[in-house]
Amino acid sequence: MPIIVVNGLLLLIPAALFLAFKAKADEFDAYFYIVQAIELIAGAVNITLLGLNLRDGLMMKGRLRRRNV
Repeated sequence: MPIIVVNGLLLLIPAALFLAFKAKADEFDAYFYIVQAIELIAGAVNITLLGLNLRDGLMMKGRLRRRNV
């Protein structure tokens, strides 16, 4: 969970503000696309970590059973 919070506060929010500022000024340069790629990767990491956290919570509650491989 700490990684999710840090990722959101230090990467996703500033990136979203930067992208909104650049888009409003119609400045779609290389920096815009680099920051957008970083934001997409950080967002994918957050969604993955949230999904894993949800799965672990359901296993702890007994609502999801562990698969035997």
